[in-house]
Amino acid sequence: MKLIVNMIMGSMMATFSEGLLLSEKVGLDPNVLVEVVSLGAISAPMYSLKGPSMVKSLYPTAFPLKHQQKDMRLALGLAESVSQPTHCSSCK
Repeated sequence: MKLIVNMIMGSMMATFSEGLLLSEKVGLDPNVLVEVVSLGAISAPMYSLKGPSMVKSLYPTAFPLKHQQKDMRLALGLAESVSQPTHCSSCK
């Protein structure tokens, strides 16, 4: 269960990061994006907790990247072992 939860969390944070950067590049306020995401259907406590720090380029370590990468590899291996495609989580 933990591997699957961490796989979901890793995928969510990767796309959230990309969205924040894209919002900046197209001239939108990433703080407003964090607020809008927190109010919408995709609201998740993780976005509200991490978003404001990410906008300021502050990344306090709560779960080291090497551990997240390990869990992603293990979860993707688990999926492969049961022939379950992981198109989104396995993107590079």
